[in-house]
Amino acid sequence: MIRDGRYEGRSGGISVTLRVDAGGSGVISADVFGEGGRRYLASGRTAPGAKVTIDDGTWPAVWQASPSNKTTGTLALTAAPKGGVTLAFTLDAPLNGLPVRTETVVQVEHRDDALRELGLEIEREEGVPLPAPVVLQGVERTVDGCLRAAGFAVREAGRQSLIPAGVAGNWDDSQLYSMLSDLMHITGDSPLRGRAWELHLLLLSKASLPGLAGIMFDAEGLLQRQGAAVFTAPFQGATRDQKIIRTIVHELGHALNLAHRFERSVGRADSTSYMNYDWRYRGGGQEQDFWKNFAFTFDGDELEFLRHGALGSLIPGGEPFHSVRYWADGGGGHSPYAREIPFDGYRLTLTAPVAGAEFVFGQPVFLKVTLENRSSSDLEVERWVLDPKAGPLEILVRRRTGAQHEEATAFTPIAQRCMAAMDVESKVTLPPGGALSNNVNLTFGSAGFTFAEPGEYDVTPVLGIYGKDPAGETVQWLVTGEPLRIRVQPPEGVAEEREAEVLRSADVGAWFALGGSDSLGTARDKLEEVRERREAAAGAADPLVAAIVRAAALDAARPAIRLRDDAFVRFDGDPGQAAELLAGLDTRALSTFDPYTARQTAELADRYREEAG
Repeated sequence: MIRDGRYEGRSGGISVTLRVDAGGSGVISADVFGEGGRRYLASGRTAPGAKVTIDDGTWPAVWQASPSNKTTGTLALTAAPKGGVTLAFTLDAPLNGLPVRTETVVQVEHRDDALRELGLEIEREEGVPLPAPVVLQGVERTVDGCLRAAGFAVREAGRQSLIPAGVAGNWDDSQLYSMLSDLMHITGDSPLRGRAWELHLLLLSKASLPGLAGIMFDAEGLLQRQGAAVFTAPFQGATRDQKIIRTIVHELGHALNLAHRFERSVGRADSTSYMNYDWRYRGGGQEQDFWKNFAFTFDGDELEFLRHGALGSLIPGGEPFHSVRYWADGGGGHSPYAREIPFDGYRLTLTAPVAGAEFVFGQPVFLKVTLENRSSSDLEVERWVLDPKAGPLEILVRRRTGAQHEEATAFTPIAQRCMAAMDVESKVTLPPGGALSNNVNLTFGSAGFTFAEPGEYDVTPVLGIYGKDPAGETVQWLVTGEPLRIRVQPPEGVAEEREAEVLRSADVGAWFALGGSDSLGTARDKLEEVRERREAAAGAADPLVAAIVRAAALDAARPAIRLRDDAFVRFDGDPGQAAELLAGLDTRALSTFDPYTARQTAELADRYREEAG
């Protein structure tokens, strides 16, 4: 009889990590490496629907080296002496040089009952304690215990560091990004860049965005699902520790490429998984029922993915967030909880910059998005409903290439915000004829630059709003806006071709996405050179100049936290410098932004002037 757990072994230049999970998900999976374990080759798992037993056997398998490079094959196990296992596998097509239709045999030994190992390093703010264990049904629940139940053995990845209380005031996205990317190199022992089973968590008091409970970053080539933060201030009372543990595991789940259960594409608002919100449960208004049924667990398809997903799709530093449809592609099944019903009582529109829908190459793409209530009844929504980082708004982007059009892809921001509750302050009521607007920055997301190539693109907003049909059944009203066509110009001339290399770099994309960042000084310096050249040639109304100046002003006004002589030091923002920068943006420069961003930028200029005195 073969024991469940993680096995490791090698044969020649091939090494294998085998996971046997007959008693859990009913799946066997393996990761195969070459060059003595240094080079990843492929991952395989028993085919969905083929439930395994702990006896010897051979099963059909699916193998992949990357999401676009897959094949079929087999996995076979035979019990060996002293608790070992003989693993034999075949592939029906080549993957990274592995033999085709030729059996590869590796002897593996049992290493741990846990199927995977995960390093976790925590920095916490002074005065923010770690959550106390919670006892549920006679079982003590901790963060490590919750991850162990999901298949992970958790080890400390470095020393725990204390961040001085109040050093940042209320934390914003850019500061958090800087802390996660900088502190790992300054105080931490775990490498952030590069693919590794390592995660980094900031445990903090309060965010600048009211109601923000957690955030996870995924920026291609920089901070790729390797860092998250949790804010404890939204959680009070007797259930505080329970909710903080759930939120920590929720954010770590995002870092392991798990999506929200209530998302339109997943459709499981009835879930009591870590990855659902209590206030989104069954369409909303049933928080008590959520916690009554909450059992400190993931759903079956999530567990199967966490335990047996292909290495690149799961490991921090691997494939982009939301790039794997495990809820539909795995063996857990997919049956949306709420029907989607197209609804024309609400109107969703995108608005291009006043100067037009044509963007110079590398120009950040800001658009205004507006939700209008055209029904005869009030519409109550969360105030972040039009924020792709936090709300249900989806932005679909399709590149037009002659007669053929590429498949539309959903834009995924580099920051995933998770909100704590739907209280009175979180709600916005739109009366009939009322409207709510926001801006969306589509420049750079978790998969890189959204408009990486010159050409025409159709951009479509989609919004799912939970409600009740006439029979009282929970449904999702589906609101789809008209596509907005934009055009990205190619670089013109030698100077713009040189600039294009700068504008294509990931740190520049992240700098624009965050509205500047003190940790991305190299990007700032490169963009300053671009700004000087273009401003000398075309003036401050040049679209790229205006975008660079705006982000630089946001960055200048923002306090920064740096480690100097083994102590954290706060460097106050300079609203005077920010005001001086924005003063150079006249009406023509502001017209290169969408109307919402232009108005917001003008208001910021006034505010910075007042703060500077």
